[in-house]
Amino acid sequence: MAAGILLLVGLFFLLGFLLSSIPVNSSFAQTSESKVEIFVTSNGVHTDLVLPVATPYMDWRQKLPLQHFATADSSFTHVGFGWGDRRFYMETPEWSDLKLDVALTSALWPTRTALHVEYIRSRLVPNQRQRPVLLTETQYLRLIAFIDSSFQRENGAYMLIENSGYSGTDNFYEAHGKFYATKNCNSWVNKGLKEAGVKTAWWAPFPYAIMRHLR
Repeated sequence: MAAGILLLVGLFFLLGFLLSSIPVNSSFAQTSESKVEIFVTSNGVHTDLVLPVATPYMDWRQKLPLQHFATADSSFTHVGFGWGDRRFYMETPEWSDLKLDVALTSALWPTRTALHVEYIRSRLVPNQRQRPVLLTETQYLRLIAFIDSSFQRENGAYMLIENSGYSGTDNFYEAHGKFYATKNCNSWVNKGLKEAGVKTAWWAPFPYAIMRHLR
Protein backbone atom coordinates (compact mmCIF):
# COMPACT_ATOMS: atom_id res chain seq x y z
CA MET A 1 0.00 0.00 0.00
CA ALA A 2 2.81 2.39 0.94
CA ALA A 3 4.56 1.67 -2.36
CA GLY A 4 1.32 2.30 -4.24
CA ILE A 5 0.81 5.65 -2.51
CA LEU A 6 4.40 6.70 -3.26
CA LEU A 7 3.91 5.69 -6.89
CA LEU A 8 0.75 7.81 -7.17
CA VAL A 9 2.42 10.79 -5.54
CA GLY A 10 5.39 10.45 -7.87
CA LEU A 11 3.09 10.22 -10.89
CA PHE A 12 1.18 13.30 -9.73
CA PHE A 13 4.37 15.34 -9.51
CA LEU A 14 5.63 14.05 -12.84
CA LEU A 15 2.39 14.88 -14.63
CA GLY A 16 2.32 18.25 -12.90
CA PHE A 17 5.78 19.03 -14.24
CA LEU A 18 5.10 17.78 -17.76
CA LEU A 19 1.64 19.26 -18.27
CA SER A 20 2.59 22.59 -16.73
CA SER A 21 5.25 22.87 -19.43
CA ILE A 22 2.53 22.98 -22.09
CA PRO A 23 1.41 26.62 -22.48
CA VAL A 24 -2.05 27.84 -23.45
CA ASN A 25 -2.87 31.30 -24.82
CA SER A 26 0.69 31.47 -26.15
CA SER A 27 -0.16 34.51 -28.28
CA PHE A 28 -1.00 36.61 -25.22
CA ALA A 29 0.82 39.94 -25.25
CA GLN A 30 0.53 43.13 -23.21
CA THR A 31 -0.17 46.00 -25.62
CA SER A 32 -1.20 49.66 -25.56
CA GLU A 33 -4.78 48.43 -25.10
CA SER A 34 -3.82 46.60 -21.89
CA LYS A 35 -4.96 49.08 -19.26
CA VAL A 36 -5.94 47.07 -16.17
CA GLU A 37 -3.12 45.78 -13.98
CA ILE A 38 -3.66 42.66 -11.90
CA PHE A 39 -1.19 40.60 -9.89
CA VAL A 40 -0.72 36.87 -9.56
CA THR A 41 0.88 36.05 -6.20
CA SER A 42 2.47 32.92 -4.77
CA ASN A 43 3.59 31.93 -1.27
CA GLY A 44 5.30 28.82 -2.62
CA VAL A 45 2.29 26.59 -2.02
CA HIS A 46 -0.75 28.68 -2.89
CA THR A 47 -1.51 31.29 -5.57
CA ASP A 48 -3.96 34.19 -5.53
CA LEU A 49 -5.38 36.71 -7.97
CA VAL A 50 -5.07 40.35 -6.86
CA LEU A 51 -7.25 42.92 -8.59
CA PRO A 52 -7.82 46.66 -8.23
CA VAL A 53 -10.71 47.41 -5.88
CA ALA A 54 -12.37 49.84 -8.28
CA THR A 55 -12.20 50.25 -12.06
CA PRO A 56 -14.77 51.46 -14.61
CA TYR A 57 -15.66 47.76 -15.05
CA MET A 58 -16.14 46.70 -11.42
CA ASP A 59 -16.15 48.14 -7.92
CA TRP A 60 -15.66 45.10 -5.70
CA ARG A 61 -16.92 47.02 -2.67
CA GLN A 62 -20.41 46.61 -4.08
CA LYS A 63 -20.03 42.83 -3.91
CA LEU A 64 -17.74 42.67 -0.86
CA PRO A 65 -19.02 45.37 1.53
CA LEU A 66 -16.36 47.00 3.65
CA GLN A 67 -18.50 46.44 6.74
CA HIS A 68 -17.63 42.75 6.41
CA PHE A 69 -13.98 43.69 7.06
CA ALA A 70 -13.26 45.23 10.46
CA THR A 71 -10.11 47.16 9.59
CA ALA A 72 -10.41 47.73 5.83
CA ASP A 73 -11.60 51.09 4.53
CA SER A 74 -12.15 53.00 1.31
CA SER A 75 -8.45 53.84 1.02
CA PHE A 76 -7.54 50.20 0.28
CA THR A 77 -6.66 49.89 -3.40
CA HIS A 78 -6.58 46.15 -4.13
CA VAL A 79 -8.41 42.96 -3.26
CA GLY A 80 -7.03 39.42 -3.34
CA PHE A 81 -8.95 36.24 -4.21
CA GLY A 82 -8.05 32.62 -3.51
CA TRP A 83 -10.12 29.43 -3.76
CA GLY A 84 -9.55 26.22 -1.86
CA ASP A 85 -10.61 23.52 0.57
CA ARG A 86 -12.97 25.16 3.07
CA ARG A 87 -11.74 23.45 6.22
CA PHE A 88 -8.03 23.56 5.31
CA TYR A 89 -8.30 27.27 4.49
CA MET A 90 -10.15 28.30 7.61
CA GLU A 91 -8.26 26.12 10.12
CA THR A 92 -4.73 26.62 8.79
CA PRO A 93 -3.72 30.30 8.85
CA GLU A 94 -0.08 29.17 9.28
CA TRP A 95 1.61 25.90 8.32
CA SER A 96 2.27 25.31 12.02
CA ASP A 97 -1.52 25.05 12.45
CA LEU A 98 -1.86 22.17 9.98
CA LYS A 99 -3.61 19.08 11.36
CA LEU A 100 -3.06 15.63 9.87
CA ASP A 101 -6.75 14.84 9.45
CA VAL A 102 -7.35 18.14 7.64
CA ALA A 103 -4.43 17.50 5.28
CA LEU A 104 -5.51 13.94 4.52
CA THR A 105 -9.15 14.87 3.98
CA SER A 106 -8.32 17.65 1.52
CA ALA A 107 -5.83 15.46 -0.33
CA LEU A 108 -7.76 12.22 -0.67
CA TRP A 109 -11.34 13.06 -1.63
CA PRO A 110 -13.55 15.92 -2.86
CA THR A 111 -14.34 18.50 -0.18
CA ARG A 112 -16.34 21.72 0.24
CA THR A 113 -14.69 24.92 -0.87
CA ALA A 114 -14.44 28.55 0.15
CA LEU A 115 -13.14 31.77 -1.36
CA HIS A 116 -10.64 33.74 0.67
CA VAL A 117 -10.95 37.49 0.11
CA GLU A 118 -8.48 40.03 1.43
CA TYR A 119 -8.50 43.80 1.08
CA ILE A 120 -4.97 45.11 0.42
CA ARG A 121 -3.92 48.63 1.34
CA SER A 122 -1.79 49.51 -1.69
CA ARG A 123 -0.37 48.24 -4.97
CA LEU A 124 1.95 45.28 -4.59
CA VAL A 125 5.65 45.58 -5.31
CA PRO A 126 6.49 43.41 -8.35
CA ASN A 127 8.91 40.58 -7.58
CA GLN A 128 9.36 36.86 -8.14
CA ARG A 129 6.28 36.04 -6.09
CA GLN A 130 4.12 39.01 -7.06
CA ARG A 131 3.83 39.15 -10.84
CA PRO A 132 1.98 42.06 -12.51
CA VAL A 133 -0.10 41.34 -15.63
CA LEU A 134 -1.74 43.97 -17.84
CA LEU A 135 -5.16 43.08 -19.29
CA THR A 136 -7.37 44.66 -21.90
CA GLU A 137 -10.96 45.59 -21.03
CA THR A 138 -12.28 42.39 -22.61
CA GLN A 139 -9.73 40.20 -20.81
CA TYR A 140 -10.46 41.85 -17.48
CA LEU A 141 -14.21 41.45 -17.90
CA ARG A 142 -13.68 37.73 -18.51
CA LEU A 143 -11.61 37.45 -15.33
CA ILE A 144 -14.28 39.33 -13.35
CA ALA A 145 -16.93 36.95 -14.67
CA PHE A 146 -14.84 33.92 -13.66
CA ILE A 147 -14.28 35.16 -10.10
CA ASP A 148 -17.88 36.31 -9.71
CA SER A 149 -19.21 32.91 -10.82
CA SER A 150 -17.07 31.17 -8.19
CA PHE A 151 -19.09 32.67 -5.30
CA GLN A 152 -22.23 31.07 -3.94
CA ARG A 153 -25.10 33.51 -3.48
CA GLU A 154 -28.06 33.95 -1.19
CA ASN A 155 -30.70 36.50 -2.22
CA GLY A 156 -28.25 37.77 -4.82
CA ALA A 157 -25.43 38.44 -2.33
CA TYR A 158 -22.19 36.53 -1.79
CA MET A 159 -22.52 34.15 1.16
CA LEU A 160 -20.21 35.37 3.91
CA ILE A 161 -18.92 32.76 6.38
CA GLU A 162 -19.31 34.65 9.64
CA ASN A 163 -16.31 35.17 11.94
CA SER A 164 -14.01 33.26 9.61
CA GLY A 165 -11.21 35.65 8.66
CA TYR A 166 -7.65 35.60 9.95
CA SER A 167 -7.61 39.36 10.53
CA GLY A 168 -9.69 42.49 10.09
CA THR A 169 -8.87 42.76 6.40
CA ASP A 170 -9.91 39.31 5.17
CA ASN A 171 -12.87 36.96 5.16
CA PHE A 172 -14.14 33.70 3.73
CA TYR A 173 -17.16 33.20 1.49
CA GLU A 174 -18.97 30.06 0.37
CA ALA A 175 -17.71 28.91 -3.04
CA HIS A 176 -18.89 26.72 -5.89
CA GLY A 177 -17.06 23.53 -6.77
CA LYS A 178 -15.32 20.69 -4.97
CA PHE A 179 -11.66 20.63 -3.99
CA TYR A 180 -9.47 17.61 -4.69
CA ALA A 181 -5.84 16.94 -5.53
CA THR A 182 -6.13 17.53 -9.27
CA LYS A 183 -8.47 20.51 -8.87
CA ASN A 184 -6.87 22.64 -6.21
CA CYS A 185 -6.24 26.30 -5.37
CA ASN A 186 -3.62 26.70 -8.08
CA SER A 187 -5.85 25.04 -10.67
CA TRP A 188 -8.49 27.68 -9.89
CA VAL A 189 -6.08 30.57 -10.48
CA ASN A 190 -4.81 28.87 -13.64
CA LYS A 191 -8.37 28.48 -14.94
CA GLY A 192 -9.09 32.16 -14.30
CA LEU A 193 -5.99 33.16 -16.28
CA LYS A 194 -6.99 30.80 -19.08
CA GLU A 195 -10.45 32.31 -19.33
CA ALA A 196 -8.98 35.81 -19.38
CA GLY A 197 -6.71 34.81 -22.26
CA VAL A 198 -3.45 35.10 -20.31
CA LYS A 199 -0.56 32.79 -21.17
CA THR A 200 -0.47 30.06 -18.55
CA ALA A 201 -0.13 26.29 -18.13
CA TRP A 202 -2.34 23.58 -19.56
CA TRP A 203 -2.57 22.19 -16.01
CA ALA A 204 -1.12 23.83 -12.91
CA PRO A 205 -1.36 21.94 -9.61
CA PHE A 206 1.67 23.83 -8.24
CA PRO A 207 2.47 27.56 -8.01
CA TYR A 208 5.61 27.38 -10.16
CA ALA A 209 3.49 25.96 -12.97
CA ILE A 210 1.67 29.30 -13.14
CA MET A 211 4.45 31.70 -12.27
CA ARG A 212 6.87 30.29 -14.85
CA HIS A 213 4.65 31.55 -17.67
CA LEU A 214 4.38 35.09 -16.25
CA ARG A 215 8.05 36.04 -16.56
